[in-house]
Amino acid sequence: MNWFKWLLAVVAGFIAVAAFYLLVVFDLNDFKAEITRKVEQQTGRQLQIAGDIGWTIYPSLGLSLSDVKLSNPKGFAPEQMLEVSELKAAVALMPLFNQDLQIQQLHLDGVIANLVTRKDGSSSMDGLTANKTTTTTETETAAATGPELQLQDLSVSNLQLNLLSEGSPDQRLTLKSLKLNDFKAKEWAPLDFELVVLSSQTQLDVKGSAQLQLSENNQLVQLKDFVLETGFTGVPVKQLSLETELTLALDKKQLEWQWKKLQLDEIKGSGQLAVNYAKQAVIKLDLQLDEVDTASYSSENSTEQAGTTAQQSQAEPDLSALRQFDLDLKLAVKTLKVAGLHTENLQLALTNKAGLVQIQNASADLYQGKVLAKATLDARKTPVSYSFNKQLSGLALRPLLTDGADIDLLSGTAKLSIEGKGHSLLPEQIKKNLLATGSFEVTDGSLYGVNIAQMIRNAKATLKNEAQTGDNSEQKTDFSSLTGSFNLTDGLLTNPDLKMAAPLLRLAGKGSANLINEELDYQLSTALVNTSKGQGGKEKDELAGIEIPLKISGTMQKPKYALDTKALVEGQLKDKVESGKEKLKNKLLEKLGGL
Repeated sequence: MNWFKWLLAVVAGFIAVAAFYLLVVFDLNDFKAEITRKVEQQTGRQLQIAGDIGWTIYPSLGLSLSDVKLSNPKGFAPEQMLEVSELKAAVALMPLFNQDLQIQQLHLDGVIANLVTRKDGSSSMDGLTANKTTTTTETETAAATGPELQLQDLSVSNLQLNLLSEGSPDQRLTLKSLKLNDFKAKEWAPLDFELVVLSSQTQLDVKGSAQLQLSENNQLVQLKDFVLETGFTGVPVKQLSLETELTLALDKKQLEWQWKKLQLDEIKGSGQLAVNYAKQAVIKLDLQLDEVDTASYSSENSTEQAGTTAQQSQAEPDLSALRQFDLDLKLAVKTLKVAGLHTENLQLALTNKAGLVQIQNASADLYQGKVLAKATLDARKTPVSYSFNKQLSGLALRPLLTDGADIDLLSGTAKLSIEGKGHSLLPEQIKKNLLATGSFEVTDGSLYGVNIAQMIRNAKATLKNEAQTGDNSEQKTDFSSLTGSFNLTDGLLTNPDLKMAAPLLRLAGKGSANLINEELDYQLSTALVNTSKGQGGKEKDELAGIEIPLKISGTMQKPKYALDTKALVEGQLKDKVESGKEKLKNKLLEKLGGL
């Protein structure tokens, strides 16, 4: 076995000589000029390597760099797009003898990246790909004369990414750690990362893992088995988790993101996102959600926001960001609770074209009925303007009013049609500026808080010094139909043709509802019908046919009802006069011999 020992000795000696050659003779700083030249040639950027390029021996043969900077394009600020404090790389030994630099492991620490986006859509990332006009011969020559980089394993720590956008708040992303193992082009490699995103008063903490695949030309990035866990501070949302797949085509500036499983706090669903950011961003979003309850989000941070509410109420919401992208949204929600209202099977199709938002079709099951809606929001100028058209049918009116407006006033099955337009999104301005017209029909319902027929009978008894009839039943007025139309201008809703038909009485008139102070003002005429069976009435009421004015005032939450008793007396007197005329006529006929 002596020959084997001699062979090992020769190999060891060869390695020692090679190591000496590499460490002493082979100076990596000789590549500085070539590297910087090629970077500038292909990208138009200036690369600075202020520190020395040196060798590392332990734990493996490698190289180190420090104080590396890559400039932004001319006209972009800040001057530097990328700054790296420290870079360490482990390299393959044998390819070095052919001046082939194959990086097996790469570690970056203390990285600052400034990515700038202008209002016209141009970015500091533009132009980082190789010149497509380069001929095959030129490419081959460049490859033959310069080092070839082959990255396998990557780790990054303390990376700060500043997202700077003209006209929008800046955002900062801090990559605490990133690990990419066994990485080779066109092969799947495990990826783990942890980062923090800061924007104004909000913070987003993210942990993720995935399988990463990168194409040979570094232009196609794919992620599968992508699991994302996030936590939020400064916003009502607390946690987001995703199981997704992502494809990013850098050359085409296209992103496709499929969400197999999505959970936002208690909200579960799925969806997919497609983005083309070549010029103005074009976004397509298809989202399916199970149960959504917005109550927990609307009430969050109410104490913190109390001090700024008054100030914010005086300023129009800034929707200028809508002008920077196009959106095609399809949303499906099985159960939705918003502002106290419950809906099911919501279907929404929405588009945004540079600030012009249109809801082409929206439908939902609402309180045993159906709602169909169309709407437009024009954010291309300030203040924004809007228009809408809604059709509601088969609605259970009482639970709808109590849940949505805390008003226990009406019940029945409702049909409503409304069309409106306005400008400004400030709550008070909406009430003042909204112009709307519509009509309604309520069948088989009740007016709560008053028994109009009983009011009439009690008023008659009081005038005749008779005892009032007691009624311990619920104070309500049943009706078979309630119809009318309305107009809304300057916060005042006018209803010129209110009509109510009931088994006991008839009611008609007009009135108004002030949406700003929520006051009611109705002047109505009511009369008992000849057949008044039901709701405390006799088979035939002596007040039948007498029209009595009814005034409704107060507020929507606490309406007040009052009869005009003077009109009741006048009606009775008129009835007696007519009765006396009839008796006199009969006596006269008798005296004339029955003619």
